[in-house]
Amino acid sequence: MKTFVKIILTVILNSALYTFALAQNPTQTIRGTALDKDAQTPLIGATLVILNSQPIIGTTTDTDGNFRLNKIPVGRCDIQVTYIGYEPVTLSSIMVTSGKELVLNVQMTESATKLDEIIVNANGNKAQVLNEMATVSARSFSVEETSRYASSIFDPSRMAQNFAGVSTGSGFDLNNEIIVRGNSPRGVLWRLEGIEIPNPNHFGALGNSGGGISMLSSSILSNSDFYTGAFPAEFGNALSGVFDLNMRNGNNEKREFSVMAGALGLEISAEGPFRRGGRGSYLVNYRYSTLGILDALGVKLTGDQVTKYQDVSFKINLPTDKAGTFALFGLGGKNSAILTPKADSTTWEDRNDREGYSAEQTVGTIGLSHRILLSDNSYLRTVATASINQNEDTDYWLDPSDNYKKNTDEVTTASESSFRLSSTYNQKFSAQHSIRTGFILSHLTFDFTQDEDDDGEGLRRYFDNAGSTQLVQAFAQWKYRLNEAWTLNTGMHYTQLLLNNNFAIEPRAAIQWQASPRQLWSASIGLHSKPEHLAVYLFDGKFPDGTVHLPSKNLELSKALHAVLGYDYRLSENMRLKAEVYYQHLYDVPVEALPNSTNSIINGSSIWDFIGIEGATNDGTGRNVGFDLTIEKFFSNQYYFLITSSLYDSKYTPQNGKEYNTRFNGNYQLNTLAGKEWKVGNKRKNILGVNGKFALSGGNRYTPVDLDASIAKGEAVYDESRPFALRAGSYYRFDVGFSYKINSANVTHSILIDCQNVTNRQNVFAQYYNEDKQKIEKYYQTGLLPTFNYRLEF
Repeated sequence: MKTFVKIILTVILNSALYTFALAQNPTQTIRGTALDKDAQTPLIGATLVILNSQPIIGTTTDTDGNFRLNKIPVGRCDIQVTYIGYEPVTLSSIMVTSGKELVLNVQMTESATKLDEIIVNANGNKAQVLNEMATVSARSFSVEETSRYASSIFDPSRMAQNFAGVSTGSGFDLNNEIIVRGNSPRGVLWRLEGIEIPNPNHFGALGNSGGGISMLSSSILSNSDFYTGAFPAEFGNALSGVFDLNMRNGNNEKREFSVMAGALGLEISAEGPFRRGGRGSYLVNYRYSTLGILDALGVKLTGDQVTKYQDVSFKINLPTDKAGTFALFGLGGKNSAILTPKADSTTWEDRNDREGYSAEQTVGTIGLSHRILLSDNSYLRTVATASINQNEDTDYWLDPSDNYKKNTDEVTTASESSFRLSSTYNQKFSAQHSIRTGFILSHLTFDFTQDEDDDGEGLRRYFDNAGSTQLVQAFAQWKYRLNEAWTLNTGMHYTQLLLNNNFAIEPRAAIQWQASPRQLWSASIGLHSKPEHLAVYLFDGKFPDGTVHLPSKNLELSKALHAVLGYDYRLSENMRLKAEVYYQHLYDVPVEALPNSTNSIINGSSIWDFIGIEGATNDGTGRNVGFDLTIEKFFSNQYYFLITSSLYDSKYTPQNGKEYNTRFNGNYQLNTLAGKEWKVGNKRKNILGVNGKFALSGGNRYTPVDLDASIAKGEAVYDESRPFALRAGSYYRFDVGFSYKINSANVTHSILIDCQNVTNRQNVFAQYYNEDKQKIEKYYQTGLLPTFNYRLEF
């Protein structure tokens, strides 16, 4: 009986303690490091204060530049960082939750003169990107924004589609391709931890920069930069844009976990120290697709089509006392898509219903980085990676006259790998002068085979190619701050493809003028280059019609001249207007060599759009001209809004010398986003959020179908004399998102609901020729698409 009473009393006591804990206002620790932005050295004695705290909460950094603020109430807060001789930094509306410690990396800029300092609001001026050498057409973004913006669903690419100069209606809206200022998405460079990586998206084609779903989880990313043109000299192998992503370090003091389940998949993250008191940490994230889980349970939500994917990412950070900091990081993903047609011809509406396919892809990168401070004003960073991208696709059709036997149309296998070594040296001479120089060495391989069925006569191998080469890049850049008002960035990038020894020398220069505390002018001009995918140089074979495709091994690098003029006006402390006008001249663009051909690689989003052309020369050109406007109210006082608009014209000239619209010439783009948060619940420690988005664009372009010729030939015949002359009409949609964050003791629950295209607008994607009906019909884009996610952090 006494034992029973003890058990009852213990249960009552524990319940009371748990209830008492829930009634308290949860708190959390904020800690991090303050660094010199140019030299990346710690700042000793910097002062941090929580603004509007009563009583004042503050601290100073120690001898390693570290700081800690304990028992900070959950919710949003503003942190001001000051240091003698440096421009103050204010971090606005930083989210503090009960489930995870907030670890910050504060980077401060030394004052160039002894004049009155200019206050820089780090959250209120997204022109202050992480890269101190960037001047124009750049923006930093936070992980929080990938979940806040409606329909972004934790995807950096989908979030960036809201920025000025980035188009969305010129492609399929289930794809997260980045179309920057009318350029092909092929021109986007992906970098992770300071080095180029393969396209980090599931279901991406070879040579493409997008896909269906990002392999990068927001759980593992830190603040990063996105560029829409005229980027600094350290960036090469890109013509249109750059994603410069950073992984955060795991918590080196406390083990933390998160679990997220929803429409995209089941995701699990873990981080923490290797040992108590040590400085090393680990961070790992794994995700498996929801559709794959349901399929394993026998639930077929997508009917005949089965889509699966999984990915893993990690970072191990190992600081040392004298040898610098080592980091091992990796990213890998595997996906498959299978369409199984019904073996019942009575259910078929046209011949497409008899066709099936199987597609598999594996992408992976593993890297080792090392960073060491050589002095108080210099550092050396070296990164080495190995990457692979493998694809295998099979297309087939069912023959009802032969017991629905599978007949293979095409089998394609493609594999590419890369081994890269990058080293960067940074030297800060003074508050006014700093330089950065380095090199990137890449060893690239390619292996491609394709078997096709020749009208039922059996499989034939048309392509069987393998090759390798090296890409050499080097750069140097100099930043000069005359005073607080004037900053000059100049540099040079060098690129050489050793396959044919063709090279490009790319001078770049940018200047920035802080005309007043509210007005900032900037200008930039420079050359950029990019070699094509190895398949364009090495691929050869005999096509089904008997023609022979010879490799275009001696093609020059594609090149582009970028010129940008920008104006940034601070409307208020948390609101700005930014305008940029730009001109891009593309030249040495590969085009088909036939005299009247209108084919140009400028319109391709992957190698499949160009690989089968009749030879190639560098006689093509292109031009992109436009105006980007952004009006943004940064998150403060529990709300934000973002209005971005772009007017642009994108043209190209192929072998015949005539000018045409490019495939990506949507002409206009408008995005309007807004969101509001409310503190709700017991002691107002929970947060309810509502976000909305309206997107409008010029729509997708396509080449018209010649109906009479198509009927006569029995298959689609396109009017190639009018490439991309038609547009699918204005594309628009409304998106809405809801979030509810519950801050319990040491645990944060988040419920997120996103609805893309809430009005179920039927946006036209393109037209196609229906062979059975002998008529032109339309492809439509995605209708209403709801997604749900539940996240637990503890």
